[in-house]
Amino acid sequence: MFHTKEERVKITTHRTMWRRGTPLPRRLVGIKCLVLLLLSTMGVTRAHDGDESALEAFKERISDHSRVLSSWNRSISYCAWEGVTCSQRHRSRVVALDLNSQGLAGTISPAVGNLTFLRTLNLSLNPLYGKIPPSIGSLHRLRYLGLQGNMLTGAIPSNISHCSSLRKMVIADNKGLQGSIPSEIGNMQSLRLVHLYNNSLTGTIPSSLGNLSQVSILSLAANHLQGSIPEGIGNIPSLEFLQLAINNLSGLFPLSLYNQSSLHRFYVADNNLHGRLPADLGRGLPNMQQFAMGDNQFTGVVPPSLTNLSRLQVFDAPNNGFSGVVPSELGRLQYLRWFCLDVNKFEANNEREWQFLISLTNCSRLRLMSIEQNRFSGQLPTSVSNLSTNIQELSILANNISGTIPSDIGNFIGLEVLHLGHNLLTGIIPDSIGKLTQLKELHLGYNNLSGFIPSSIGNLTGLSKFDASFNSLEGPIPSSIGKLTKLSQLDLSRNHLNGTIPSEIMQLSSISIYLALSYNLLKGPLPSEVGKLVNLGQLLLSGNQLSGKIPATIGGCVVLETLLMDGNSFQGNIPPSLKNIKGLTVLNLTNNKLNGSIPGDLSNITSLEELYLAHNDLSGPIPELLGI
Repeated sequence: MFHTKEERVKITTHRTMWRRGTPLPRRLVGIKCLVLLLLSTMGVTRAHDGDESALEAFKERISDHSRVLSSWNRSISYCAWEGVTCSQRHRSRVVALDLNSQGLAGTISPAVGNLTFLRTLNLSLNPLYGKIPPSIGSLHRLRYLGLQGNMLTGAIPSNISHCSSLRKMVIADNKGLQGSIPSEIGNMQSLRLVHLYNNSLTGTIPSSLGNLSQVSILSLAANHLQGSIPEGIGNIPSLEFLQLAINNLSGLFPLSLYNQSSLHRFYVADNNLHGRLPADLGRGLPNMQQFAMGDNQFTGVVPPSLTNLSRLQVFDAPNNGFSGVVPSELGRLQYLRWFCLDVNKFEANNEREWQFLISLTNCSRLRLMSIEQNRFSGQLPTSVSNLSTNIQELSILANNISGTIPSDIGNFIGLEVLHLGHNLLTGIIPDSIGKLTQLKELHLGYNNLSGFIPSSIGNLTGLSKFDASFNSLEGPIPSSIGKLTKLSQLDLSRNHLNGTIPSEIMQLSSISIYLALSYNLLKGPLPSEVGKLVNLGQLLLSGNQLSGKIPATIGGCVVLETLLMDGNSFQGNIPPSLKNIKGLTVLNLTNNKLNGSIPGDLSNITSLEELYLAHNDLSGPIPELLGI
């Protein structure tokens, strides 16, 4: 077909206008808009189908007993489904799937990797099981991944490192999760937080983790990791929180970590690490708040520069090989709440070396001070009673400390645990101890304490454990102990206590572990109320001057496992009601004045392993079923 010259000029003009972006005639503009609209609609449909199909595939693998996913159906837009958030810019694309703590069981569908616009995937605290699908590595826009507190198994897929935008990785509390930590994680330069604690991960800590230059929180605790701590971790400039406790790590502790100025929480307890604290410890860790390195093999002294850590709240270093004198100026640590040096080789033999304890009286926030099982000796400074009245636990157990219990010990109105046992303390138990109304544990055993047990002990109504054994206490057992209705164990054995056993004590059904009154000077009968000790595991009454009949009510102690009544003056028959104590394993009635025959019903106690009846006035045959 031929065109006139005028027609050819018009055609050329239209082509030129199209190429240069010149406004088209109205009809052509309308056609172009229609084409673009169709293309746009096709794109929306494809995106809708992709994300919706991925969500439906996810649902197929879930057992939704809580019916959280009941809204996941096509009667409404999938963007309105529970836990689903779509983008405001790309309205058909899912950017968040948050089903945290919804009781969802089942496995994680690989289709989750098709939600390529996801920024948040939070499936924490559900009973999900199975493996982490490698398809998660397709989520290049993902910023938060939460898989904590499930029952996931298998290994962490190495291609998780393809989630290049990920800032927070929380894959913790999955004891079935095994294998090693993928070294590729060290390439994820956007990471700020890594929680991989309380799994069953093995192998070593990848040295590549030292490349995570933006990480501020790194927690690998409670796994089965071995080997040394990579030196490079101490060079992460933004690291604030490092948790490596409860693993099998070994080797020399990297010096770089002692110069990590940004670090403020540091936990490496329960490993096999060794080394010494540097002399300039207080200079390299200016922001340190919590420093926990217990249950390792560290040696040497705690340097005086420790007191330069002005923000320190927790210093926890038990079960190591530290030695020497404790720094004397601990009082400079105004934020100190927890100070524990248990089971080391620290010493204090004179007033100068005890200065650390005097200095701690300036720490008004102190809640725990424990120096158990060291080599402290000499006089306990009387200023110990000037420690913070807010202190909750005070322990000097198992040293060679002498002196007396301060008369104003009652100042510690918030005290919950007081352990003074296994020392060389003398004097009396102060009456003011009755002011410690918050006390739950009181251990005074294995000292040289004398005098009476104060009746004010009955004010400690929250007390669950009371041990004053192996002392030289005298006088009667206070009946006020019967007010301690939360008591689970009571040990007053190996003293010079006299009088009768208060019936009030025999009515404490809370006593479940043991009631030990052995080797005193107690007289009179065993109160018939003994049968009310229905939860008692051990009743130890050996070596007293108790007399009268063994009450038949003793058969009410139905969970008793050990009954020691030897070395007394009990009379009459062995009560047949003992057959009711089905779990009894040890029965010792030797050296009494019992008569009559041995009850054949004792053979019904099938758990009985040790039976001692010698040195009594028993007669008749030995029952055959006892197997003696």
